[in-house]
Amino acid sequence: MKSTRLAGLAAGAIIVPLALAGCSGAGDAPEAGDTSGTLTVWMMTGGPGDKPIIEDVNAAFEKKYPDMDVKVEIQQWDNIATKLTTALASGNGPDIVEMGNTQTPLQTYSGGLLDITDDKASFEESDTWLAGLADPSTLDGRLYATPLYGGTKVVMYNKQMFADAGITEPPTTLDELMAACGTLSAANSATDNFSGFYMPGQYYFAGVPFIFGAGGDVAVQKDGEWKATMSSAKAVEGLTAFKEFQNTCSTPSSVGVNTNNPDQTQIFADGQAAMAYVRGWEPAAVVEKNPEMEGNIGYFIMPGYTADEPLPVIVAGSTIGIAADTKFPEAAKDYLRIITGADMQARFGSELNLIPISPAFTPDDMPEHMLVASEAAKSNKSLPASPGQSTLESERYNEQFFASIVGGADLEKATADYDTYVTKTLNAYGD
Repeated sequence: MKSTRLAGLAAGAIIVPLALAGCSGAGDAPEAGDTSGTLTVWMMTGGPGDKPIIEDVNAAFEKKYPDMDVKVEIQQWDNIATKLTTALASGNGPDIVEMGNTQTPLQTYSGGLLDITDDKASFEESDTWLAGLADPSTLDGRLYATPLYGGTKVVMYNKQMFADAGITEPPTTLDELMAACGTLSAANSATDNFSGFYMPGQYYFAGVPFIFGAGGDVAVQKDGEWKATMSSAKAVEGLTAFKEFQNTCSTPSSVGVNTNNPDQTQIFADGQAAMAYVRGWEPAAVVEKNPEMEGNIGYFIMPGYTADEPLPVIVAGSTIGIAADTKFPEAAKDYLRIITGADMQARFGSELNLIPISPAFTPDDMPEHMLVASEAAKSNKSLPASPGQSTLESERYNEQFFASIVGGADLEKATADYDTYVTKTLNAYGD
């Protein structure tokens, strides 16, 4: 069984053994009731930490702890996994840390985070947290972080193009969607390099839901061991469907690229695509590039194989945890209760275009595309909650795999190679 923490950490991450660094169980461990000093919080760029709303979070905390100050330090995403691990092991790191959800298992495994299992019930709606954020926060049934905010994708479409092509309603199945792609391409045949639905081949966050919808998985865990299952019949069915969809709906030049190069928002803004699968910030980017798109964009959930079941989505986003050696464990838990509570979560949705961590927190005044995304997130599945997921992410291994599939790679060989490599990577952190 490979669930033992601090045993044989590998796969390129720099890990400092916490038991030797004076963290949990150190002789100068603070009293739980310490309520004076500075609470240092690491937050990531692009999230709530570098927006004005964080001042309201801090003010609510300081009202309860008048003898404490909050110091928020904004971190960059580049190399953050190593930086976090090293900081948490140093004994002089931050008290609270934000983490990407795919990076969270690395931190739960390394031992640098405080076990808050016994406090879970004290966090609002903790029983209804989105699985894509809650699962990576848990190791061996113990909770080491809480969800902070979510994000997922929805289909963005050009209303005028739909109307001009005679499409009156969004498609409700993948078959209907591919038929719509053909209709839209015919109606826009004069536009060079046009896509009915622009879909970069490397977009694995779009490809994996096809596998989930077919009943497959990327990997499964049994007795602490991960086993990649991309070569299973259901996963292959999903991969085949994704290849057919990508090849049918998107331009051939999109097979080997990602969403950023070329920029899919620019392609949509330039009228070279009728649909795209987008994150929460991308519709605003389209309007910024082409103000005439204001009011001409609609949204719907990515349809599935049948009309009654849209494809499950992958919820991205962040979690937030407490350093195991913090001087202020109880105060830090209260900070988490504030930032993950109903009031702040509703504001994240309405003001920051972020999905609240529980459907119960969804405000009515969220922008249209965020309401659609929040509805889509009710059917979500998570990627493997293994520290190795961070390695795959840094290597962009999944992106290259999906690009090879839509590019015509031999499915049997490609999926077998995937299972061999991913199984090894997901299990690289163990005894």
